[in-house]
Amino acid sequence: MARRPARSAPMPLRATSMWRVDQVFLNRKGLRVEVVCSLVNDQGGLRNLSVTAPTEDPVEAVRHAARFIAGKGNVSGARQARVRWTREQATTEQDALIRDRALEDEFLDEFEETLAAVRDQQR
Repeated sequence: MARRPARSAPMPLRATSMWRVDQVFLNRKGLRVEVVCSLVNDQGGLRNLSVTAPTEDPVEAVRHAARFIAGKGNVSGARQARVRWTREQATTEQDALIRDRALEDEFLDEFEETLAAVRDQQR
């Protein structure tokens, strides 16, 4: 009787994955700013969440997006998240590579505040 090859143990299924914000892209849509957050998890998964902020001010738009993303509950952090304007908003290819560090700080501050508030409510 032939032996079956030994199988490695399957990876356990997780009810929820914890995600972290990797990149944030901004795009002007008329008088509003669309914010797309690229999220990654510890298993290499990738997903994008999009929200259109009810303002044309980029600072308020990233704050709005940070509150939206942090309020999801399964996003654990946003450290080292990069904020950039989309290619359509850039005037040159080099502009598309430039990070907006001031907006990164705004996003991270608002994200951390909202995440702390969510965790306090869960206790």
